[in-house]
Amino acid sequence: MHASFSSVLTRRRAFATALGMLLTCQTACAQQPSGTRETWISNASLERIQTILDRDVGAGQGVSRFGDRLYVYGDLVSARPRHGVIKEFDLDLQPTGRQLRLTRKGEPLATHPTGLTRHPRWGTFLGDTVQQRARIYRLDWERAWADGNLDHAVLEEIEDDVAINGCRPHFVELDGQVLLATADYGELRPEIRLYDPAKLLAARRSSAPGVVVHRILSGPFNQNLHWDPDRGELVCVQNVVAGRGWRIEHIDLRQAIADGRVWGPNVRIASWTLPEPSELEGLVPLPNNRSLFVVASRRETLVIGRIQGSDSGKGSAFEPRP
Repeated sequence: MHASFSSVLTRRRAFATALGMLLTCQTACAQQPSGTRETWISNASLERIQTILDRDVGAGQGVSRFGDRLYVYGDLVSARPRHGVIKEFDLDLQPTGRQLRLTRKGEPLATHPTGLTRHPRWGTFLGDTVQQRARIYRLDWERAWADGNLDHAVLEEIEDDVAINGCRPHFVELDGQVLLATADYGELRPEIRLYDPAKLLAARRSSAPGVVVHRILSGPFNQNLHWDPDRGELVCVQNVVAGRGWRIEHIDLRQAIADGRVWGPNVRIASWTLPEPSELEGLVPLPNNRSLFVVASRRETLVIGRIQGSDSGKGSAFEPRP
């Protein structure tokens, strides 16, 4: 009995020591987001320049830049009926006064917009994700803004039925070939996929033969994409855990296609993980090494700032690299 008690006491002391070491390591090495149990190690910080809470876009879902205009899109969760919206800003983040409701004939069409992209040949594509189901709309952009809604602006409706928990369409171009990129939010073998836009429009579903041109195994929780044509880099806007955190990865798309994995040799150009506890949804670079970040939060929607890397690259995330 005595030996058994001593053995139990020894095991308990060892467990307590190990637990203490683990807690010490977490305190020293990891960031603990307020109000959550998740921890993660960060390698960058955010220099905040301006923070805006814009209730016109509800829960912000992303932003795109077309020329000298920014288009922030979001989910008006509290609206009745709930629907998506796009709001136009100038490059100084001043509203132009134009908003586009993502409704058709008074009924919600795109409730939770998750991607907005344009191409001179293929037009404007809008992604929508509802209950993990992905749908892409090709729009008459000018008609949509003239009407202020999507009553007469939808040219095609496409089922992105190979997506895992939603779509985030974004046009890219490599070696003269234009493709429509998207990425999965799920964590079960998530992918970056590149679609042939002609075949996608013809079939109106991404699972049709020949639509998927390339598949690349990626990191999880992709919220949005940004394409840097000068560098040939696809920027993946991600969460660190489901619904929380800021992570931004720059992927050499050509290398990623050749390898088939974002963690392959020379594929990840840079990866920044921040201690921010909110849900990062999208971003677009701005002049002077700034970026506009879109956040789904009750406290902030738009953040202008600079990412300062510590051990994953020096300087800001979008400064010129040699």
